[in-house]
Parts: sequence; structure tokens; C-alpha cells
Amino acid sequence: MGNLKTNLIILAVLTTLLWGSGPTSSYGAESKLAQVVYITKSKACGCSAKTVQAADALVNRTFTGPRQALLKRIDYDTDRQAAVPYIGEYHLIQLPALLFLDAQSHMLWMAVGEVAKEDVAAKLSQFGG
Repeated sequence: MGNLKTNLIILAVLTTLLWGSGPTSSYGAESKLAQVVYITKSKACGCSAKTVQAADALVNRTFTGPRQALLKRIDYDTDRQAAVPYIGEYHLIQLPALLFLDAQSHMLWMAVGEVAKEDVAAKLSQFGG
């Protein structure tokens, strides 16, 4: 009986560690925005250059004043080593990418490729940014 109780406790701890908190915390309360990671490409060409330029402009207009402290900007072409962990962890297959993260680096929301001004504004409002 004691062995079963120990196994159940271990299972409960592992379950909490592995699947504990996802994009939102439990009981329906939303997590608070702690960091915005923007991964861009300074050497984009062709169609992707237009997408990158538009996203860069949106990020530059949006993250000013107090919001500037939230933003971590990474250029994949000049600092690939800083970008790769985010690309791997969040399974990014296209850039630019805008990642909204909580204090535990859990994904709250992301935009990949074309970034819509309305979406960013709504998510900043939703997550307290």
C-alpha cells in the first residue's frame, strides 16, 4: 500500500512538472505578458523582405515608451545563436516571428510571417502589455 501511495505522489509531481501550466494558468485566469521576442531577418530578399519590413515597422511603432522594456529583438542573420533556441523551442518555420511569453517563458501568443496590427494590439490588451 505504501509503495502505491509513493508511486501516485511521484506521478502527480511529474504530471505537474510536465503538463502543469500551458498558455494560460489554471482556472481560466490568463497569464500576464512578461516578454515579447521578435525574431527578424535583416538580409531577407524578395517577397519575404516585404513581410519582414512591414513587421519591423509595426514592431518599431508598437514597442515604444514603457512597452520597449518588454521587447527582445533578435536578428537571425546577425545573431543566429540567440535566435536558434527560440526557433527550436517554439517550432518556428518562418520569420519574422513575434512571440508573447509569460514570466515562465510559456507561449501566450505568436505571430509568424505577416503580423497584423489589430492582432498585436488585441493581444497586448488581453495579456496586459
